[in-house]
Amino acid sequence: MDKDSVLDRILKKDEEYHEIVRKSGGYLDRLEAMDLPKEARELIDLHSCEQNALGTRYGALAYLLGFSDCVELMTKPLHLPGAQKKTS
Repeated sequence: MDKDSVLDRILKKDEEYHEIVRKSGGYLDRLEAMDLPKEARELIDLHSCEQNALGTRYGALAYLLGFSDCVELMTKPLHLPGAQKKTS
């Protein structure tokens, strides 16, 4: 990702994003300190990757739904209660 991208600038300022990064790093430190067997670490990694993929997919679908709602709002006439219809 371009270092000067709009998203990078947003992420630099987003406190919630930085809190998630901090907490995640703490969990990783704790996991590494447990000195788990390789098989357990790999299983945890697979589970974590699938959970991440699930969240990513959910976010993408929610974004598409919101975008389609926006397109619908922009392409269909707006009917407000009490608005008068034009007469020719």
